[in-house]
Amino acid sequence: MRVTFHGVRGSLPASTPQTSRYGGHTLCIEIASGDASMVLIDGGTGITRVDPGGLDAVSEFHVLLTHYHWDHIQGLPFFPPLYDEANTFTLYGHSWDGLGPREILDQALRPPFFPVSIETTAAHKRYVTVASTVLQIGGLTITTAPLHHPQGVTAYRVDGPSRSIVIATDCEHGDARADDALRTLATGADVLVHDGQYGPEEYEQHRIGWGHSTWEQATRVAREAGVGELILISHDPARTDDGIDSFVARAREAFTNTRAAFEGMQLEL
Repeated sequence: MRVTFHGVRGSLPASTPQTSRYGGHTLCIEIASGDASMVLIDGGTGITRVDPGGLDAVSEFHVLLTHYHWDHIQGLPFFPPLYDEANTFTLYGHSWDGLGPREILDQALRPPFFPVSIETTAAHKRYVTVASTVLQIGGLTITTAPLHHPQGVTAYRVDGPSRSIVIATDCEHGDARADDALRTLATGADVLVHDGQYGPEEYEQHRIGWGHSTWEQATRVAREAGVGELILISHDPARTDDGIDSFVARAREAFTNTRAAFEGMQLEL
């Protein structure tokens, strides 16, 4: 399976010379396993970077939403395959306040917030509510776990034929049940993609309760779960490329095999 990072920022897009190296689009990760389907983690503005040429061979799209905050869904209505009646979309997400993913997305992506409703787009659509769920999509086995974030967030572990990756973005530590669930989900994974939006000092001083993690907390999970590699993601929109470099350098002192996600980054797993 090939993993491509199309958007790696948290909260809102960032477009400045100081953020161009890691990229400014919000979160979207593509997982391709060599068949006629495509798996996308989140539909942030990074979804607009998915290679149009590669879309010609795909008719089935599986969009695994970690949660419904704007930075993770705002690219969906700009994704051309959603407007093609030959395509099928399955959208996955957790329930919140008695609403499933269909109801939540229909409320968010409709007039007057966007010119058309997601329900009126031409592609065939179905919706799957996830909790602590195991999904089978082609040759991929996907395990989910609820973590700690305002209005909830879902982490995903994707196991291919031989290797595995865990995506745990927009999560805050401190909830014992969620912290245990993440360690269990990540145990033995080849790659852990983990929220690293803050440094320890700024988190303690200003960001407790905001729903995100520090690079230090990410390295702790990586060590405890025995993962092969740690990739930091959900970069703060105000964080410069040099600031992310600094986070990586400090994180490597605690977990050597650490790097930060950037737009266009690919992993062969």
